[in-house]
Amino acid sequence: MNSMTGYGSGSASFPGGRASVELRAVNHRFLELKMTLPREYLSWEHEWRELVGGWVKRGRIELTLTFTGRPTHAYTIALNRDLARRYCDAVRQLQRELGMKGDLDVSFLATRPDFFQITEKPQPTRDEVQAASKALQRALEALDHQRNREGMFLKRELRSRITNLEKARRAITKRSPLVLKTSREKLGERVSGFLQGVQIDQSRLLQEIVTLTQKSDITEEIVRLSGHLAALSETLHAQEPVGKRIDFLLQEVQREFNTIGAKADDTAIRHFVVTAKEEVEKLREQVQNVE
Repeated sequence: MNSMTGYGSGSASFPGGRASVELRAVNHRFLELKMTLPREYLSWEHEWRELVGGWVKRGRIELTLTFTGRPTHAYTIALNRDLARRYCDAVRQLQRELGMKGDLDVSFLATRPDFFQITEKPQPTRDEVQAASKALQRALEALDHQRNREGMFLKRELRSRITNLEKARRAITKRSPLVLKTSREKLGERVSGFLQGVQIDQSRLLQEIVTLTQKSDITEEIVRLSGHLAALSETLHAQEPVGKRIDFLLQEVQREFNTIGAKADDTAIRHFVVTAKEEVEKLREQVQNVE
């Protein structure tokens, strides 16, 4: 179990400089990745997104790539061929008109800066890209370590509260037969009081009592609640991200407790239900941090 919050950083050197990556993770329903990269590294964004997605399944991740030192740069030289040809033609024409002798060689043309345009390549070198990828890998390892450590604390907190829910379920289960018996007796006394001096079919009366008491029977809810709590305990041991599943199971647990509280005409059980619902709310707050 991993937490969705955390921080990780990593760096790697290359000839003349160093690449550094910082990762900040916060809660989010899905995986959302915001990358702040130098413009010349945008072509690697898709590859690095896939790398991050292999480590993180849920959460909002902010990735920042920076460089320090003196990075090595590559250059390109663009030749203005048309201008060079016209220049050569003009020189030869001048030689003919003035009767001048001499050879027009490349060394002469190389002294003319107008023929050459030197620009810095926008693409980084292979060493820089490899350093950036290595820095990202190290930052992901650091982030995963912190998220895993916080996940251990979350797991202990969740387990403790699930244990409290199980205690409430056992208390309700233990009291439910007494509640059902009391409910039947109260209903019988109430009906008998209403029907004093009135002739009525006793079998029909018994059938009506059974029908009404079944409405206060919480056996099915207790069985389903037991299954949900068992599933919650098992989920804590899963290796894959479980935040969404835990949140779904908690919704089911709360639904069963709500139904039990509505059906059971018993002060003690309602007290157990209120306590359990408080635990469920605390669990739902904590699970927002679970990946």
